[in-house]
Amino acid sequence: MPDIIFTPLTPLSDKYSRYKGPPNPRTERLVAGYQYAKGGRRLTCDILVDRDVALTMRDGVRLYADVFRPVSDAPVPAIINWAPYGKGDTGYWTLDESEVFPNRFGIKRGAVSGLQSWEGNDPAYWCAHGYAVVQIDARGAFNSEGDVWFLSQGEGRDGADAIEELATLDWCSGKIGMAGNSWLAMSQWRIASERPPHLTAIAPWEGLCDPHRNSTLRGGIPALAFPNFIRNKMYGAGKVEDITAMAEREPLYNEYWADKTPPIERIDVPAYVVASYTNQAHTGGTFSAWNQLTSPKWLRIHNTQEWPDFYNPAYTDDLRRFFDATLRGIENGWEKTPKVRMCVLDPGHKDIIDRPEASFPPQGVSSRTLFLDAGSKQLSPALPSAESQTGYALQDKHPEVDFLHRFDADIEIAGTPLLALWVSAQGHNDLDLFVYIQKLSASGKQLWHQTVDLGLPLGRMWMPKVFALGAKAMAPAFFGGPDGLLRVSRRGLDPDAPAHQPELLLDKERFIPEGDIVEAEIPFWPVAMRWHKGEQLRLKISGKHLLPGLLPDLPEPPMQRGKTHTIHTGGQYPSKLVLPFNPG
Repeated sequence: MPDIIFTPLTPLSDKYSRYKGPPNPRTERLVAGYQYAKGGRRLTCDILVDRDVALTMRDGVRLYADVFRPVSDAPVPAIINWAPYGKGDTGYWTLDESEVFPNRFGIKRGAVSGLQSWEGNDPAYWCAHGYAVVQIDARGAFNSEGDVWFLSQGEGRDGADAIEELATLDWCSGKIGMAGNSWLAMSQWRIASERPPHLTAIAPWEGLCDPHRNSTLRGGIPALAFPNFIRNKMYGAGKVEDITAMAEREPLYNEYWADKTPPIERIDVPAYVVASYTNQAHTGGTFSAWNQLTSPKWLRIHNTQEWPDFYNPAYTDDLRRFFDATLRGIENGWEKTPKVRMCVLDPGHKDIIDRPEASFPPQGVSSRTLFLDAGSKQLSPALPSAESQTGYALQDKHPEVDFLHRFDADIEIAGTPLLALWVSAQGHNDLDLFVYIQKLSASGKQLWHQTVDLGLPLGRMWMPKVFALGAKAMAPAFFGGPDGLLRVSRRGLDPDAPAHQPELLLDKERFIPEGDIVEAEIPFWPVAMRWHKGEQLRLKISGKHLLPGLLPDLPEPPMQRGKTHTIHTGGQYPSKLVLPFNPG
């Protein structure tokens, strides 16, 4: 294992930490009718809050938790929210005080009480339904001792230790689940793969499972601004693993990154997994983890954004049905829930929501190939007999080239598209490729899917107009279609990945002598999307990342060196786009 680089955590004195002082173990009683946050959800029952409960790890390090539990004579099951962001309302991340998310990113003020930790379960709801909610500051966060690990096996061991200690407490029934978004989901893969005996069910709501392939070095291209931002918004007295410095030093997939890739197949508890096609951080990893699960599992693919979906009353109730069945043993028919409930995006029209399927991709999906023709800039079912080429200069204002295909009938794609390109580069021995599948109207205007109702008069406004308003914070609320990334020296598919979700290996480099033409296979992230008769598919190939950042004002990654990229098509260079066609 390579030596790990650590950097100091942001001090607790930082104004954004909202630090509440050293550990102060105590029990408080919040009475029915209490309103914690202005305009927030009021409690409908009394809640006991055990503050700063110390949990001792196998190496003696103490982590601190807040336990919200109903007033009950009988033991109750627990739902754990695990993250390094700060339990309760500490830390940088908050819907109310952050200026990052316009209009609370679609979450109405009265939908939550404010007692929830960031991206976690709201105690106001769950305690009223007979559950305890346990918010744990991961190792190194705030008052928890030690240094912050970045989703390593050590975090899995900590989570397992915490679960087993909580299970011994008088108020706990011994049945423990986990839930939450993002890090709260990613940590579930890690902790559940340790198989703690009292972990009974998990509910990861959009969580990548491989930080290297899914995020930090997706496609082999460093994307360090967002993890760097996350690292800098962690608070404590110790240090944090510097994942961005490690990515710069260890760019290839190796033992270090393998330690952050949990063995999903070891998970042996029921899982309710939630995914979307639109999340720049989590889409690929959530579907990959779903594929690897061998325990009883259910998948729901939504068409919004993870936060409003998690706090949507209908889906909160749905999650409770899952936990009622798995943690409380209530016979409520959950086992009859379709194994997959999927959405189909239809920009410019009405999406399909919660369509029941036996699998994802749906059964019956087959491949449909469209070949690129550099001469006509078209995509067609027939391989062009004549060789041709096109490309762009990296110094161009828009270093990109488009290929179009107009559908003569309604079509649905559902699964993971794959692009196979024959490419060469001038001025460098490598090239970064960013590829996009987009939907155009019959007249050629791009159609956008809006994931969040921001409460603003945007309607189906095109993205250029959004940026013209200076509304970069709104950009993640729009989705144009699936994308794929590849640093071509890292080309090569994983032979062990399932055929319906190809993935890159990213464990070696094969540089390209200038002028040599090589084949580069680029998987997109999974999607289900419809085109109607007359509408067009646009394949955009670019030398730079075209999507807005996960957060506004994050610096764009630097472009790779070089002069030109050339795309070769036709004849002995069968560049092609393979689409997962769903006949329905």
